[in-house]
Amino acid sequence: MKKHLLLLLSVILVAMSLSACGGGNKNAGGNASNSPDASGGNSGTNTPVVEEVADPFAKFDEPTEISVGRGIDPNYKFDGTDTSEDNVYTRWLKDKYNIVVKHAWEAANGTDYQQKVSLAISSNDLPDAMIVNETQLRQMVKAGQLADLKEVYEKYASPALKAVYDSNPGLLDSVTFDGKLYALPETTLPSAPLTWIRKDWLDQLGLEPPKTLEDIEKIAQSFIDNKMGGENSIGIVGTQQGGTLYSTFLNSTDHWYNFSSIFFANGAYPGIWVKDADGNAVYGSTTPETKETLALMRDWYAKGILDKELGVRKSTGEVVASGQTGIFFGPWWSAYNNIPDNIKNDPKANWRAYAAPLDASGKFNSNSATGSSYLVVSKNYKHPETVIKMTTLHQWGKDEEYQTLTAGKQMTSQEVPLFLILGAGDQLEYAVNSLRDYLAGKMTLEDFDNNNYGWAYEMANHALNVKKDPMDNYDIEYWDQETDAGFFTHLYAHLNGGSAFVDADINWVRSIATAQTKTMESRWTNLKKLEDETFLKIIMGSTDLDSFDTFVEKWKDQGGDKITEEVNELK
Repeated sequence: MKKHLLLLLSVILVAMSLSACGGGNKNAGGNASNSPDASGGNSGTNTPVVEEVADPFAKFDEPTEISVGRGIDPNYKFDGTDTSEDNVYTRWLKDKYNIVVKHAWEAANGTDYQQKVSLAISSNDLPDAMIVNETQLRQMVKAGQLADLKEVYEKYASPALKAVYDSNPGLLDSVTFDGKLYALPETTLPSAPLTWIRKDWLDQLGLEPPKTLEDIEKIAQSFIDNKMGGENSIGIVGTQQGGTLYSTFLNSTDHWYNFSSIFFANGAYPGIWVKDADGNAVYGSTTPETKETLALMRDWYAKGILDKELGVRKSTGEVVASGQTGIFFGPWWSAYNNIPDNIKNDPKANWRAYAAPLDASGKFNSNSATGSSYLVVSKNYKHPETVIKMTTLHQWGKDEEYQTLTAGKQMTSQEVPLFLILGAGDQLEYAVNSLRDYLAGKMTLEDFDNNNYGWAYEMANHALNVKKDPMDNYDIEYWDQETDAGFFTHLYAHLNGGSAFVDADINWVRSIATAQTKTMESRWTNLKKLEDETFLKIIMGSTDLDSFDTFVEKWKDQGGDKITEEVNELK
């Protein structure tokens, strides 16, 4: 499920970025007609001369090879005999730009890939380029393994690529050490866990949308008592087998089908590092607020409000799709997953997103994104400009020839080497607000900034085929799901979930630590396992609530105190 989610996210998020357009927008992120012909210019040579003005879209004079480490999905279905190394995208790079992609090695996405990267770092046997996490990036910087990309970035990055990073303040600073640029970071899509509820069920029972945890408990109990999802109605679904109870500082944006919302509403921030009353770092999973939240969830589980198969269910998504439940927590883009299947099964299924539950003071809390993916280049690679060009081409090199080659198929991280998600920092806000203004008659298509927000423009081109009057009511009966089915989900997600997110006044809490410290490298896996097992047992009632205190003691003794010292040094 995790691999499937990551692949799905890569498609969704790229669709939102400047490069995206469902494979059909030739103007996303820049007009392709403005891009030089592949044969034009000679600045992209194998031995660049500094004083030349580089053309990021120019073809290399000679074949330029780059050897990469690749994460692959073993279950991904390529067309015909295509592979991750040899496919329509890599052939396009080779034929049009003289960029020859080779694989130094491949590993399955997830744990296998991370282990392969770590082995490459420890053995000092790096491919020319690969995608790493923040902890690995810092290890490589410390070991002196990476190329300084500052000069090639300034020379070869297109104005559009530079504009993306300029619109995400501080992002390049975070990968600059001693004045040297050691990576290209992906841009992190903002995310906070909303409460998704079947509003048609609320209406049938005469209930109002939730604001507090007490409201959610009442609604869930009513759904169960009235068997809104059938004889085996489930109140609230969440963490499935292999999932997490909440997001963490190492995986801060994964709010999909977990219970972060419940913790946040109680002022608890498990999984991230926050400041205590004295301003010192404390691990959120060890605080009294987290214990209080576990007590609440334990009570909900005993009452049957939480899914009885919590943590062991094979697929939470199947429960949503089948109509057995009417509540789950997830980010604004949750409407891309399982909800469309539920609507197909029940056309009246009216899922709406709400910025809830609020805490006791009326705030909507969320952790803020921390972790990311980083594109790094070995200091031994002779042509680091190739990486800058590849990043630019993926986002803004999609001319008519590319559109013809890829017609009918979305290029994902499985086809695209060194895949990075890139987009303007305010892309979601722009898309939501501009679409609402367009539907309200306050904007025309010509008013859209097609160069910088191509996906918003593309959605607007289809909006009137999908949305019915009243334009500001996002209940399911005011959508045409058939006329332009390919864009229904995109617009439904943006105007439903996206509007709830953009309009929310969010109290963001950022983790002090955003990567593993030295002691974490050897201790964190066992400490996290202790945490996950203890918390799940408490919720399910197989151990008493006081085992939380035992967990805290063990956590501190088994490395937690030392790790806390290291995190305090980061402040």
